[in-house]
Amino acid sequence: MTTKREKPKPQINKQLKVVGTELKVKDDQRKEKLSNYLIDVSKYVLTGVVITSLFNDVTNKMTIYLVGLFVVCLTLWTGIILTNKIRVK
Repeated sequence: MTTKREKPKPQINKQLKVVGTELKVKDDQRKEKLSNYLIDVSKYVLTGVVITSLFNDVTNKMTIYLVGLFVVCLTLWTGIILTNKIRVK
């Protein structure tokens, strides 16, 4: 009687797939947290620029507004890109 040999199941590959998906989930969570942080930073900078210019006697308001607006746009855009809401081609 001849018995057929069964091929051993590739358990290592299954384990690697599970580890790979866990790493992808962790990477997605990190991106989501970073994007939330950057969006919050943009809100705080905008608030800080407006409040600072209202309460302090600033001589060059235009420079403060331009730099603040640039930082707000940069952090907001980066945060939105990381959330995958907008795809950059």
